[in-house]
Amino acid sequence: MTGLPITALLAASADAHSPLLADLIVLAICAVVAVLLLGRLRLPVVSGFLFAGAVAGPQGLGLVANSDDLTMLGEIGVSLLLFTIGLEFSRERIQAAGSIALLAGVAQIGLTIAVASGGGLLFGLDISQAVFLGMVIALSSTAIVLRSLKDRNELEAPQGRLILGTLIMQDLAIVPMLVAVPLLRGDGGDIGPELLQVALKAGLILALTWLGSRYVVNWVLSQVSALRSRDVFLLTVLTLSIGLAVLTGQAGLSPALGAFMAGIMLSNSDFAHRTLSEVIPLRDVFFSLFFVLIGMLFDLSVVFSHPLPVLGMLAALLLGKGVVATLGGMFLRFPARIAIMFGFGLAQFGEFGYILLRSGQAGEGIFRGESAMLADVLLCSGLISMFLTPLILQAAPHFKAGQKLLRPLERLLRTRGIDETDEAHSGLRGHVIIAGMGPSGRMLATALRERGQAYLVLELNSRTVQDQRQRSEPVYYGDVTSREALEHAGLEQAAVLALMFNDDQVLRRAISIVRSLRPDIPIVVRTPFASQVAPLLELGASTVVASELAAGESLTQSVLDVLQAAATEHSTGG
Repeated sequence: MTGLPITALLAASADAHSPLLADLIVLAICAVVAVLLLGRLRLPVVSGFLFAGAVAGPQGLGLVANSDDLTMLGEIGVSLLLFTIGLEFSRERIQAAGSIALLAGVAQIGLTIAVASGGGLLFGLDISQAVFLGMVIALSSTAIVLRSLKDRNELEAPQGRLILGTLIMQDLAIVPMLVAVPLLRGDGGDIGPELLQVALKAGLILALTWLGSRYVVNWVLSQVSALRSRDVFLLTVLTLSIGLAVLTGQAGLSPALGAFMAGIMLSNSDFAHRTLSEVIPLRDVFFSLFFVLIGMLFDLSVVFSHPLPVLGMLAALLLGKGVVATLGGMFLRFPARIAIMFGFGLAQFGEFGYILLRSGQAGEGIFRGESAMLADVLLCSGLISMFLTPLILQAAPHFKAGQKLLRPLERLLRTRGIDETDEAHSGLRGHVIIAGMGPSGRMLATALRERGQAYLVLELNSRTVQDQRQRSEPVYYGDVTSREALEHAGLEQAAVLALMFNDDQVLRRAISIVRSLRPDIPIVVRTPFASQVAPLLELGASTVVASELAAGESLTQSVLDVLQAAATEHSTGG
């Protein structure tokens, strides 16, 4: 299989009538340049792809025109994306997100659909159009948000877990949404037979998936694997994925649904990990092209011809969707700061929203007649929101005005658990306050307990608080950047404060607040990177331990110990 694409590529390059290859080269060059330029602004790669498509596309400089061939490649990218998402779905992944995070996802999806649908009805949409609008708006960008959280080391932070759980629920929600699209796209006929027809088709696809995963896939892949050919194995997997996508398309459902179900089918096989490792490089190439192609759809003329609708839809995504998710986080009893970062981390249009929008506009389309313009407005404002998301995530931790506005609601919902301190912990003096109950925090707590030293822990992961309280640990739900939480934890009487989490912005804010309340208390900080040591010391930390330096020292010592043992054994044997 290796020689065939190279031969085809050479043949295509020699053919003067091969515009597809020329378009791909132009898009690749634009994408690389855009990523390099925007990388200096610390924007993610996906933002560069979107920008490259907007600049090179027919509505930009016109370097590349939309074509059926490019659209087909984008469809392959969508299918591979959903295929790998299905592959990565497992019970362990869902459990790792935590029940509270998954509940937050359900709340975000339900509340956003309800509010957006209500808004659509107020602006004259019919019920099908309003519900469809709500479903499209409810979905966020997994690729952009997760990349931004990884870059900021916030995946393990409370807001990171909340956002991850919500994105998992959105990935699951896309399945019934895609199933519902043909029903919402109906021409006004009798809804009963139409609903029955869609349900029967979806049921048949699910039955084929279950039968295939149970009786067919393992046997077929074991036979193919016995050939010891990576090319044949990859070809078999792709045939299964794209074949099921074509089958669902022929059945009147979304091809993306078929690709997702193919991934689910293979996730239950003995070859799930191998399939994922083989498909991911190919998926990444096509997925990058998919984002460039979405960027090509950005039409600046829509902004000029419909400025108020575009600005209104952008406000609905960035503010309306963000506020709805923030309030959902508050009612789950998360502090204002975490709820705000959760809300605005999801306040953008998503790649799945585009897939859903494209599926809904097939045929006559759900948005038709006077509402036909709404699809263009939604796509245009959605692309702007995706581009702005990394900047919003950088600014969210500093949104102190919003935190002050939410303080009354925070107190009403009794968000902080530290104000309900057990009697045994309310009069502590000379104790250690530990902020963060991750692996490092647990190690420190164990050492203090064995020494007989009193300590108290502030933690923002409700699941961790619950688990540790069951072990009789003095762990409380509290935000170390809150003056009230620090006062309830007995900062004035504490001997040491240990900050044990990864978020650099939170570390800086916590140090500043603690120094304003208690200038003399020793502050010991654990930070992931050595580059953060000097700035944190300048800000007021007493001692800063960089995880990467500690890991390097431990690794170096381990290697030296192995070498010493080998030298001793050699000399003894000699």
